[in-house]
Amino acid sequence: MVMPRPMSVFIDFQGDEAALVDVLAEVLGRSLVREDLDVGTIHRCRLLDTEVVLLGDHGLEDDCGIRFTAYRYQLQLTAFDVGMRISGYDRLYESMAVFLAERLCARLASRTEVVANLQRTVAVFGAGAETTERTGSAMDPERHVPMERKEQ
Repeated sequence: MVMPRPMSVFIDFQGDEAALVDVLAEVLGRSLVREDLDVGTIHRCRLLDTEVVLLGDHGLEDDCGIRFTAYRYQLQLTAFDVGMRISGYDRLYESMAVFLAERLCARLASRTEVVANLQRTVAVFGAGAETTERTGSAMDPERHVPMERKEQ
């Protein structure tokens, strides 16, 4: 059993957090539960044996060539053990992160970036984006034309 690497979608949305939560719930097809913790408020749900958590103040500094400080929100995806026992789950897991980034970019008109293990950019969508999925044929959600691929 191979553990999927942690995936995050960083979102440069400057609007109201409640609006982001509403759009995310629509894209996911399920509501998110709000939790007030010592470190701040999070919103979470479980989907396809993956926990999806929206963090408002991720507190990350720029690292590994990734400008985390350019993004206000982090959508963290964490795989549960049961999903990892299914063949192909790791591909589903990464594809889910890319799908969410693309849909949120289109719905919020905001730049999004998919990052694996907080170390490697997988895809970027939105204004000034130079990358898309490493594999597949993702389209720019606003212009409906292929975006330039990032060479790895």
